[in-house]
Amino acid sequence: MGKKRLKVLVGCYACDPNFGSEPGAGWHFVRILARLFDLHVIVEKDEFEANLSRYSVEHPDEVKNITFHYIRRKHYPLLRKIWPPSYYWSYDAWQRAAYRYAVELHKKEHFDLVHQITLAGYRSPGELWKLDIPFIWGPIGGLNQTAWTLLPSMGLYGMVFYTMRNIINAFQKRWSTAARVVAPKAHTIFISDSAECELLQRLWKRDFVVLSEVGSTRSLQLEHSCEHVDGAPLEVCWAGVHEPRKGLNLLLQAVSLCKRPVHVHVLGHGPCTQKWKKQAERLNIDSYVTFYGRIPHDQVLELMQSCHVFCLTSLSEGGTTNVVVEAMQQGLPIIALNHCAFASVVDASCGIKIDIHPGRCIPQRIADALDELASTEQIRQNLVKGALARSAELSWDAKLEVINEVYTRAAATTEE
Repeated sequence: MGKKRLKVLVGCYACDPNFGSEPGAGWHFVRILARLFDLHVIVEKDEFEANLSRYSVEHPDEVKNITFHYIRRKHYPLLRKIWPPSYYWSYDAWQRAAYRYAVELHKKEHFDLVHQITLAGYRSPGELWKLDIPFIWGPIGGLNQTAWTLLPSMGLYGMVFYTMRNIINAFQKRWSTAARVVAPKAHTIFISDSAECELLQRLWKRDFVVLSEVGSTRSLQLEHSCEHVDGAPLEVCWAGVHEPRKGLNLLLQAVSLCKRPVHVHVLGHGPCTQKWKKQAERLNIDSYVTFYGRIPHDQVLELMQSCHVFCLTSLSEGGTTNVVVEAMQQGLPIIALNHCAFASVVDASCGIKIDIHPGRCIPQRIADALDELASTEQIRQNLVKGALARSAELSWDAKLEVINEVYTRAAATTEE
């Protein structure tokens, strides 16, 4: 007789197969878990029902073990413009509604365990932990402190905003009532940033399992990568929302310092787009920088395949940006600042990590890394192989093995 499939309730506010970031991560977790478990997934209605319903019709085999339940969150757009953190008020109200719904659903379905996946921030763990079954939480993020040495690189607004965030975050990690109440109740807490483990173990008095919230969707073995010819421009890909914390300005400064020819392909857009375009003109490198705006995902991957390296200059991230793993899948070595969660994702086998102390030296260090890759193709090709291998290690299949082990142990506690 085969092993019984566990029935799992999943809290996944953000879940969308058509997007990256948190909705994309939520979808990938749900997608892989459905291979081994029968899932009931509670999702926000207005933002995600249409895409999930359409995808379910087009890909019935992928959702055959998933039942979606939709709950609407009340939106207050004017209030959010006036006070952005008010988002958490309506999100917490949604979580309370999700719990009330879950109580009745559990009476009917008799779940074996419950897993709160998104939103991933530790400040709002939801209320599903109150159900009388083992509770899994995470991977949680939002724990990082922005290095003080990086704040001047964000401009005045960014420096003020992230200074305040550092102060608030330091307080909340230590004294957040919600997190400190829920942490002892959870059977397992997944955490996306290994650098935060030691601190949280001390503050919350418990252990954690490190599990990145991003992953590769397939094991990609390129027959060949885009070869760099000595003397030709090194094609560099950069992608992200154009806002102060993404730090494109550091890469632009680096290009102006490079001794070898470099061409930067900039994806995305946002409040800093015009500012960064003007910076490129001011540095007299605008002919070496192409801004694409937001383009479809398949075009992003095509562009990556024509590049030689991916550069990540994020000054503050709550977790790991998914684009790093996508770049690795395309065989791109990574140049990244050595901090935040991606410091543990990028290693010497697949990239070059840039020391962030002192902050004023970062552009020159990035320039040195670019020049090294532009001048020594063998080093770059070794990193290409490492990037492909590292992306396989970070696959969703590998994550499923970890989660399956945790679920099995958690379910066993109810049988003892």
